[in-house]
Amino acid sequence: MKSALSASIHAEDEAVKTRFERAEALLGGQNPLNRLEGVVLAEDQDSPSKEVKKERVIRDSFTLPSDDYELIAALKKRCLLSAVNVTKSEVIRAGLHALHQLSDNELLSLIDSLAKVKTGRPSSSK
Repeated sequence: MKSALSASIHAEDEAVKTRFERAEALLGGQNPLNRLEGVVLAEDQDSPSKEVKKERVIRDSFTLPSDDYELIAALKKRCLLSAVNVTKSEVIRAGLHALHQLSDNELLSLIDSLAKVKTGRPSSSK
């Protein structure tokens, strides 16, 4: 039994060693975390000296009337019917881009049609 167990462990060690050797051959001896160094994406080929800068994401909170909150949910459902899953953030961002494309008169008219909402958090009445 001891020899069978020893042979099984030895065979497993050899199998693992072989898998690591194949992985190293595929990676070209590079560290797996650094294997994408030197890879130029198609979009970066036009300007190789251009540095890619991550866009900073800003977290914020705001107050919405319940009707507007339900409107976000309805827009999410419409997207789901087209097999596109979106987040509340994506719906709001899409709305911002759509507003940006309006003329000044259209934008001001739309802003004036909104109900005014008291800003800040509601007071806690304990």
